[in-house]
Amino acid sequence: MAKLALLVATFALAFFVVNASIYRHQDSCQQQIREEDNLRYCQRYIENESSRRYNRADRHLDSCCQQLENLERDCRCDGLEQAVKQQLEEGDWEREEAQELYKVAEKILQRCDNVEEPRRCDLPSRRWF
Repeated sequence: MAKLALLVATFALAFFVVNASIYRHQDSCQQQIREEDNLRYCQRYIENESSRRYNRADRHLDSCCQQLENLERDCRCDGLEQAVKQQLEEGDWEREEAQELYKVAEKILQRCDNVEEPRRCDLPSRRWF
């Protein structure tokens, strides 16, 4: 019985440590994203690209890539997901338009020459609809 209690206590401690680490990482990412103005240039690029306003979108891409480069690698996809959510909150988007925002955001990193990893984000767009 003592061995079982020790085993349960060990798992509980491990669970606590992992959760604390995840929370610190998420908090760190949120701070970095705020410092990069909530990826405002990425938001503009996503909106213009998804609306097929390519000439307007391209002028924001370099600044968006710079903002993403300033984030830690593990925070870039979180930042792009947050940028899309911000766009969705600020506008009145149809379902298809909202899905297009996510599609554009997923591919941004492939267009950024100065950002090496990750090259693509797999954003959970379907769970929002």
